[in-house]
Formats: sequence, C-alpha cells, structure tokens
Amino acid sequence: MLSKSRRKRQRSPNERDNDSDSLNQNLPEISQPLTTHNKRLKLKTNRLSTSRANDTPGGTYQNTKFSENHTSYAINEDSGIQSSQFQHGAIVRVKVVNFVTYEEAEFFPGPNLNMVIGPNGTGKSSLVCAICLGLGSSPTQLGRATQVGEFVKHSMSDSIIEIELQGDSGEENYIIRSRILREDNSREWWLNGQRSNLKAVKLLVEKLSIQIDNLCQFLPQEKVAEFSALSPSELLLQTQRAAAPPDVLEKHEELKKLRTIEKSLEGRDEAVKQELKTHETRQQNLRAQVQKLQERIKIQEKIALLQKQVPFVEYKMAITDHNAAKARKLAAHKVYEELEARIAPTLHLIDDKKSYSTKIETAVRERRAILQLIERQGQSFRSSNETLTEEIGLIDLNLTSVADQEKETKLRIGKCQKNITNWQNLCENRTPVFNASEWNQRARAKEQESRELKTQLSDVKVSLEELHARGRSTKQILDASHEELHQFDSHEGQLMNKLEQQSKDTAKAWKWIQEHQADFEMEVFAPPLITCSMKNSRYTRQVESLIGRNDMFTISAQTKADFKKLSDQLNGTMRLTDITIKQVDHPTVPNNRPLSDKEMQRYGMIGWAIDQIDGPGPVLSMLCDSARLDRSAIAHDDISEETYQTIVREERLNVWVTQSQRFNVTRRKEYGPGAISTITRPVPNERFWTDQPVDASARAEIQARIETIESEFQALKRQNDPLKTKIIELRSQDSVIQDEIKQILQEKAKLQEADKELKALPERIKFLEQEEANLRRAQDKLLENRETVQKLHDQHDQAAVRKAENALRFAEHLSGVRKAHENLLEAQIRFIEAESDVESLTALNSSIVQQRDEERERVREIDEEAKRIKAVASKALKICKAILADPENEAHTEQLAQQPDDTTVEALEMEIAAEESKLEYLAADNPNAIEQFATREAKVQELRIQVDEIAQRLQRTQQKICKIRGEWEPVLDNLISTINDAFSYNFEQIGCAGEVSIEKKDDFEDWAIQIKVKFR
Repeated sequence: MLSKSRRKRQRSPNERDNDSDSLNQNLPEISQPLTTHNKRLKLKTNRLSTSRANDTPGGTYQNTKFSENHTSYAINEDSGIQSSQFQHGAIVRVKVVNFVTYEEAEFFPGPNLNMVIGPNGTGKSSLVCAICLGLGSSPTQLGRATQVGEFVKHSMSDSIIEIELQGDSGEENYIIRSRILREDNSREWWLNGQRSNLKAVKLLVEKLSIQIDNLCQFLPQEKVAEFSALSPSELLLQTQRAAAPPDVLEKHEELKKLRTIEKSLEGRDEAVKQELKTHETRQQNLRAQVQKLQERIKIQEKIALLQKQVPFVEYKMAITDHNAAKARKLAAHKVYEELEARIAPTLHLIDDKKSYSTKIETAVRERRAILQLIERQGQSFRSSNETLTEEIGLIDLNLTSVADQEKETKLRIGKCQKNITNWQNLCENRTPVFNASEWNQRARAKEQESRELKTQLSDVKVSLEELHARGRSTKQILDASHEELHQFDSHEGQLMNKLEQQSKDTAKAWKWIQEHQADFEMEVFAPPLITCSMKNSRYTRQVESLIGRNDMFTISAQTKADFKKLSDQLNGTMRLTDITIKQVDHPTVPNNRPLSDKEMQRYGMIGWAIDQIDGPGPVLSMLCDSARLDRSAIAHDDISEETYQTIVREERLNVWVTQSQRFNVTRRKEYGPGAISTITRPVPNERFWTDQPVDASARAEIQARIETIESEFQALKRQNDPLKTKIIELRSQDSVIQDEIKQILQEKAKLQEADKELKALPERIKFLEQEEANLRRAQDKLLENRETVQKLHDQHDQAAVRKAENALRFAEHLSGVRKAHENLLEAQIRFIEAESDVESLTALNSSIVQQRDEERERVREIDEEAKRIKAVASKALKICKAILADPENEAHTEQLAQQPDDTTVEALEMEIAAEESKLEYLAADNPNAIEQFATREAKVQELRIQVDEIAQRLQRTQQKICKIRGEWEPVLDNLISTINDAFSYNFEQIGCAGEVSIEKKDDFEDWAIQIKVKFR
C-alpha cells in the first residue's frame, strides 16, 4: 500500500554539491503518445559546443530515461541528430554572446532534455535564463534580476541571444534572435532574420505551447519553493496547461463555472422552496382570521346602512315637528295682538310721562355743561393771579441781589486794605537770608554716620545668617540621625537597614518612591524583602532558595505609565544601576494549581511556596511570574527515593524543596520520554526574612554621631547670642541718628518755607493793590446802576396793581357761578319729579305689561323653536341628498328613501348598539389579514413559478455538465494514467513506489492531483 506522506529523500554526496534547474521535472515525457502539441521545453542534450575565451566553466547535461521505448542519445560531437527526432517547437540550438558569465557559447540540446544539472558555478542558471529571455519571458519570472540589462556581461554594452526552435514537418526551423542593451534596459528582436518585436515573439511562443510561467513546464531552482507550495488543485491546473490540449483546460474552467451555477441554483431552489413552504403555512394559519374578518365586515356594512338611515328618519321627524311649531306660532301671535290692543291707552300715558322725563334730563345736562364752562373760566383768573405773584417775587429777588453785591464789595475792599498794611509791616521787619548749603552739610554728615552703621549691621547679619544656615543644616542632620535611630529600633527600620546593606540603589529608589507615591496612577510596591513576610518561619530557608536576589529586591508597578515613569527616574535621572523594576499585569495570585491538596499529600508536600508568604497581591503575583512560586512545592521533610520516582514518572511536578535540597526536573519531550534531567542543590540558610537581633555596633555608631552633632549645634548656639546683641546695638545707634536727621530736615523745611514767603510778599502786596482797584471800580459801577434799581421798583408796583384788578374781576365771576348752580338744582328737582311719575304709572300697570312681555317672549321662543327645527330638517335633507347621490348607496336608495312611519332615531340607535356589541365579540387579532392573505396568495403563485423556472434551469445546467464532463474526464484520466505510468516506472528504478491519481470531488474546483510515494 502506498503512503500519502511526502518524505524528503536523503541526497547522495554528489547531489549535495550540485544545484539544478528543471524543465518539466515532475512530468514524464508524455507528449509523443498523447498529441503533437507538446507544452514543454525539450532540452535533452545530445551535443555541446562551447567556445570560452575567458575560461568559462562548463556544465553537464543529463538525459533521463522515462520508459524502455524511448531512445537514449549519447553525447558525441561527431554524431549528428536528425531534425525529425525533435518535436515541433523543441529547442534545437542556443547561442549566447556576452551573456552573464558567457562571452560566446553555442549549445545543441538533444530532443529529450528534461533537466540541467552540474556543480555550482558551471553556468546552469545562465543557460536557463538565456533560454527564457530569448523566448520573450520577463526577468521577474526568473527570480534573479528585475532589469534585462543586468544579464549583460560585465563591462559590455549589449548581449546577443539566438534560439533555434524545431519547425513543423516540411518547414524551416524558427530562429529567434534578441539583443539586450544595458544602457536603457531594452531589447531588440529578429524573427527568421527579419526585424520583429516582442509581441510577435510571444505569439510564436504561444503558438508552440511554450509556457515559461508554468512551473510544471519550467522550474528554475529559485522557484522550487514556490512549486512545492502549489496546492494539489493548482498542480492539476498547471498539469493541464503543460501536458493537455488547450480545450481540456477550457472545459475544466467551463465545468467550474457550471458547477458554481449549479450550486447557486440548488441553493436558490432550496431557499425558494423553503420560502414557499413558509408562505403556504402562514396562509393556512391566516384563513380562520380572514373568515372572522369577512363576518365582521358584513356587520360593519349593516351598521353603516343603519347609520345612513338615521338622517332620513331625522328629516321625517323634523318635518312633522316643524308643522306643529308653525301652528303654535300663529296662535301665540293672535293672543299677543289682542293683549296689545287692550292696554294701548295706558301705555300711551306712560310713554308721554317718559317723554317729559327725557326732556327734563336733557335740560339737566345742558345746565351742568354751562356750570362746568363757568368754572373753567374761573380757573383762568386763578392762573393769572399765580403768574403775577411769581413776577413780583422775581423782582424782589433782583432787588435783593443788587443790595448783596454792594455789601460784599465793601467788605472785600476793607479786607484788601488790611492785608496790604500787614504785609508792608512784614517787609519792613524782614529777618536775615536762609543758608541752605549749611543745613544740607549737617544732614549729609549724619547720613554718612548712618551708612557706616548699616554697613557694620549688614556684615553682622551675613555672619548671623551663615551661622543660622550651619545651624539648620546641623539640625536637619541631627533630626535625620534621631529618625534613623528610631527606625533602627522599629521593624520597618530594620528591614530598610537590611535593604541598604544588600542594595543601596534599591534603598535609594524606595525612599524616592515613598516621597512621590501620590504622583503615580496606582500604588507602587516595595521589594518583597520589605512588603512580604513568612507565615511560618520554619519554611523560610526553602522559600528563599526559590527566590533569586533580583526578585527579592524587585519594585512592582501596576500600570505601564508608572513603569515608564519609574524607569525614567531611577535609571535615567538618578542613574541607579542595582535596581529591578517589573510591571505586574495581574493584581492577584493565580488560583489554578497543578496538583490538588490530596495529591500534594501523596507526594509528601505540605503546600505551595507562594502560600507560605504573606504580602500584597501584586507583589505575590510578581513572584509567581518570576520565580514560579505557585508551581513550586514545599516538603516538610526529605522525600524517599520511591516518592521521587513517582513525581518524575507522573510529570505533574517539576520544582520542589525539602529541608535540605532543592529539586528542579527538566524534561525534553522532543528527545523521547527518557530525556529527563534533575538538578539538585542544597538549601542555604535564610538571608532576608530572618529574626536576627539588631546590630549593636551600628546602633552605637549612630548614637555617637548624634552626640557629636549635638555638641556642634550647642557651639553654634553660643556664637549666635553675641551677634544678636551687636545687631541690637547697631540698630539702636542708627535709630538715634535717623531721628537727628529727621529733626534737621524739619527745621530746614520751616526756615526754607519762611524765607520763601518773605520773598513772595512784594508780589502779593502788588496783587492786592490791583484787586482793591478792581473792587473800587466795581463799586462805582454799582452806583451807576441806580436807575436800574428804580425801574425794578416801578415794575413791582405795576404788578401789584394788576393783581388787585384781577381779584376784583374774579369776585364778579363768582356771582355767575352761584346763579348757574341754582339753575342746575332747579332742573334736577324737576327731573326727579318726572321720574317719580313714570315709576308710579309703571307700578300701577306692571301686571298688564308683564303679561304683554310674557306673551311676546312666548312668541319669540316658538319662533326660535321653529327655526331650529327647520335647521335640523335642512341639515338632515342635505345629508340625505349626499347619501342618495353616492354611487355606493345606489342599491339601498329605495330602502333609505321609504322609511316606515313608526321608525324612530332611538330605535335605530339601539339596533346600531346591538350590532356594535357583536363586533366586540368578533375582534380580529390581525386587522390586515385579508390584505395580507391576498398579497401572500400572489406571492405563493409567484414562488411556484420560480420553483418551476429554477428546476428547468438546473436541469439544463446539469445536462451541460454531464455532456462536457463526458468529453473532458476521459481525456484527463488518460493523461493522468500516462503520467502515473511514467512516475511509477521512474520510482521503480530507484527501488521505491509512486502513484499519481486524480482526487475527484463534487466541486470541479476541488479536483486535484494526488501523489503517493513510498520510499525504501
């Protein structure tokens, strides 16, 4: 039985040193028994002729025998090969000039060349590249260069490739000549001695069925990996291209398309049938609702007909009511007219009294208007009196102003004369002149003394500040030493001291983190040495043996940003080297363990190492990731050899620690089940989590340092007091000098001000004399205005006379007002009498009038009732006409127009209510069921038509597939059978077995070549 696995055969020593370029390497020589259209390049070499001016290495060309019927050709330059032995399109001759390593060479391949082999550097690839480029291929298909100019021999400008292909029987061979120009990466072409182009060469190559891009026909060593990556389906496709007639591949492609169409039609057919089934099911379910809706529609139509009858009944009843209302209206009018004629004389008397009362009322209004007019005229007298009063007051104000001006001018003149006399006396008794330079010299002398004192004070302050700075520094060192001593006595301080002894950089880093903990996104944890402790000190040695030094001093960050910030600060800014920073991705310890508690007890283990440590979750998670403490077990005592063998055999536990040793089992499964190694190391004493007493020497050293610093601090305090006393003395002396300077400046300012005033007196006296002259001129001008004052007195007298005359006229006006009041009062009294007469007559005849009014109101009500009934009848008539005009009601016209006499609106409404109650019991879940039923019925018919059409198309497609497959499959089977014969024969020659077959599946896209081989 043949194996499907492809194992790589070990190469012989000769093969290991050689590369190969294969043309049609995987296909046997099958073109002769199949067809004359051979799709492979046949490069079987018979004769080789080369000329190498530069000692170009040669190659060996090997003929491969595929069957006993094929002729074997020896490599002999003296023996020729007849052209009839070459198939149409086979390579007969290849000549190259200045191509890659060849300066000039000519090759004569045999008719059955399949492979070019030889040692490295013999020019195999160069020959193959020349053949491909000479047949119009692109350099990108060769996998060696991207430009054709790169194939020109070094230092040459161009290269020549000439290929001779076997022509058809009776025709000359095809000679293709190409010239490659290095400068512009171009090619020139000649075909059979005539200038041509690349397109014509490609047409000829395509005509001869030469496929450079088909790996089954041409396989350069650079494309071997690409060829091995071909899928079985792609290999079948390329095999058909290489070894079968063109129509075989076309039929395969047609079968692929038809199978795609067939699958699409089958899928569509299934979908349409499923949709049809769904619609038919829904249609059956909807039928009961449709029947219910149809019955409901009948009831609704009956209700609509009853509702249409209501206007006709209303119209008929309105006509009857209107006729009755007309009769009542005539009777009421007759009663009203009789009553109106009987009380007419009494009503005329009442009307005369009302007419007289109206005339008196008019007279009252006229006399009231006259009184209001007279009162408005009196208002004008009051306005004139107020105007004259204001005019007299203004004149009095002007007279007072003139008198005040005269008085003020006299006072100012007297004041000026007094000031002039005083200042003249001061000028006569003037003191000696003020000497400013003398006072300035005295002030500068004192200021110089002050500056000297300030200089001394500044020097003392500098000394004091330096002393304070030294004191603050000493105090900080003293406080730090006290804190260090305090921490030394605390547990945390002992741990920190231990961390400093083990790693000073880590201690510095943790101190910085403690000061800047708030700057991080999440909490940053100290090394396990500080944050963790042992739950049971008995297992400290075992647990510490599993944790490396770096893990014990690792600082744990919980976010990527915090990790970066720590790295930049500690490694970059602070330049610390002996530190380890890790980012913890899981804040808790993983829960899954390789062994259960029961299994651990069977192995003699008391638990996992991580469970013996107490600390923050992120730090424990870091220890699990780094030291795998959640996978390392702790044993209470040493284990037996039997237990050890059980642990190793079951492969459940790899790391464990006993009282004396640590075990680490390593398994290399790739080397088999026995590839197991165990490393054992002794368990050292605990170094970190220990309860050792405090280092007394270190504590004494700190205490001595504190005493030394305290003595230095006391000495600084003793130096501080004299300096403070000196500062106080200097400040006191400077204060006295500043007071003296202030007193000198004040005295100087007073004398300077007095001297300035004395110098300004002459100008002031001159100014006052001018002001006195101006005041005297103003006084003279006031005396000249006596005539103006007299005119003001005259105006005052005239205004007083006009005011008295206005008062007399107002007194006369008041008598007219009194008379108008009396006339108005008289008219009002007469109006009251007339109104009293009307009221008394009306009261005596009120019952008759009331009866007349009631009859008139009754007539009006009857009239309005008749109008209302008429409106109802008109409205009903309009509705009836609209109903009769509607074509939908044509069938019910007679029934609507001829209503029974005993039919009433109430009866119709009761019948409508009864029908509506029936509707409530016939409520439909789907009110659109009828429309949906009709729409779905049309859809069902449409889907049935689609099912028939798809079935017909599917039948036609399947018929085409059967027809084409019947033509294509036998040819393909024959081709693969031939390939299988040659493949099997060649494998038999090397003592192996091989088989090539076709894997046939439902989809032609998935048909593939199946290669089975069996090696020795």
